[in-house]
Amino acid sequence: MEEISRKLINSDVYRVEDYAYQTTIVKRKPHRTIVKGLKLLNQFVKTVAPTTSFTNFSILTQENDLPLDLFTYEILARLPIKCLLRLKSVSKHWCSTVSSYEFANIHFKTRLSGHLPSSPVDYLFIQVATKFYLLSVQDDNVVLDYRLVKLEPNFENHGDEGNEIQLVGSCNGLVCLANSSFSADYFYVWNPVSYDWRKFSDPCFTSCDCIVSWGFAYVSNSDDYKVVKIVQDYDLLEINVSVFSLGSREWKRIHDHGLDPSLSLTRTNPGVLVNDSLYWIMVSKGPLEKRVVVRFSLTLEKFEEVPGLVVPNGRDQFLCVIGGCLSMCNLNIRHEADLSILKRPGVVKWVTISSNSEKWACSGLVGPTKTGKFFAISKGSELALMDSGFSAKDRTPLATLEQADRLSIVSYVPSLISPFFFNLRFTRQIML
Repeated sequence: MEEISRKLINSDVYRVEDYAYQTTIVKRKPHRTIVKGLKLLNQFVKTVAPTTSFTNFSILTQENDLPLDLFTYEILARLPIKCLLRLKSVSKHWCSTVSSYEFANIHFKTRLSGHLPSSPVDYLFIQVATKFYLLSVQDDNVVLDYRLVKLEPNFENHGDEGNEIQLVGSCNGLVCLANSSFSADYFYVWNPVSYDWRKFSDPCFTSCDCIVSWGFAYVSNSDDYKVVKIVQDYDLLEINVSVFSLGSREWKRIHDHGLDPSLSLTRTNPGVLVNDSLYWIMVSKGPLEKRVVVRFSLTLEKFEEVPGLVVPNGRDQFLCVIGGCLSMCNLNIRHEADLSILKRPGVVKWVTISSNSEKWACSGLVGPTKTGKFFAISKGSELALMDSGFSAKDRTPLATLEQADRLSIVSYVPSLISPFFFNLRFTRQIML
């Protein structure tokens, strides 16, 4: 630790010019968190050497060991992401610190201290055909403030015919987008805040007459991100399951996946992530069609049927996450959305969202916000915030988006975590 501190002291992190540059940032774009961080630094300096000012700060750094944790845990880790991206230009050391996997994890956990899966939703990632948006919402009992920002991804061949991509899911600031064309042989992992992205391919997959569904998840016990791909051949009706690890960059074929041979995919809807498991709706083949919810455990890498959630026959139902709980939404003939929320195994809460309008037939739900409201997509291409009474009459329209039939939303939590981190971390673990 002393050696690290000595290197940090001798670096250019604490030069007077650097502090002046920080002051310039504060003046150019005021932010309470930056000011708070600088005040902490100033208090620390006064504690160590009360007579020392920032004008002779270089003398202090030569005579005293400054703890690395002060900057990492007490100042940098508390700054918002946009400020940290700017501060990467302060010095080489700050750039390497902010760009590291260890700091990204510290920052994510610090900013979300006390954050649970049931925490209110503040951000949405939205896909409309080949366009992507980030919606930030501050919803309290006094005022509703929201901002919709269009994202400009620089994926290779993005938007070209035959290169359609589908939103798979999001976790810890990363978004997964997979090829939804007939080939289904690649996917992207993207951080839309830092714009870091990587493309991964499945070299063993060959185009065939099949249905493909994807899933994206973070596995907490292994600190790894995994992509699950389910492929079902239309002719053989055989289901193949493969799992890709971002840490090892390897595909793993799951032979003993535990799926009943009588089950088949109903559509290409991606798996819904809750904790360390992905969920799909499947249908049993035979004269008596039955729809069930299945769960794929990322730790056991096996499927099992989920009891408690009854899937009615019909086409208009989908899985979603409400307050960190697996939920199923079914649209009835009265244009109402019957929502079943699995609070815990065996305990289901039923809610009906009444629209009284064919235009407002719900096709997507995410929530709740801090005031208990829910983001909802209508088949009329409107994104709105529904009140706690689940009444579409009292909804707050946020945006009208084109091509509602190709519109997807998912809750999003901003972070500095990059898809470039994982192979480097995995390589270091192998070397150790």
